[in-house]
Amino acid sequence: MTDSALAQTIKERIEAVKKVVNLLAQAGRGDDLHDLRVLLINTMGLLKRNPGMEAAVDDLYAAAAVLVADASSGIPPAARSLRILLSASDRFCTRLAAAVERIEPEPEPRFKGLEAAYAVQLERFSLNADLDPVGQVA
Repeated sequence: MTDSALAQTIKERIEAVKKVVNLLAQAGRGDDLHDLRVLLINTMGLLKRNPGMEAAVDDLYAAAAVLVADASSGIPPAARSLRILLSASDRFCTRLAAAVERIEPEPEPRFKGLEAAYAVQLERFSLNADLDPVGQVA
């Protein structure tokens, strides 16, 4: 992946994260939390390890999980929870945009550890879109 293609991919991921965060802020659904997790894992797999980015990812996911937990228990989200979620999202997107400027070309980006296993699982599921997650025909 060239530098410009990687930069474009990361910009697309930033927009996708913003959309999912907005959906979470509106409805607080568990499916949106899952989508956010997939996006974050996929995005972090594109970058070299960076403790600041990892902290921003952890903060964003934790804030989203609290919002979803409140929504699933029937409690309307507190203004503070929404503010924390939006702040964490802004911090993540800002750090990610800054990371684009520092990207060094790699011959071939690779997933590591659990990211690789999860990426393979997602790829298999997308190839078999007519199958449900258990692998049975829908």
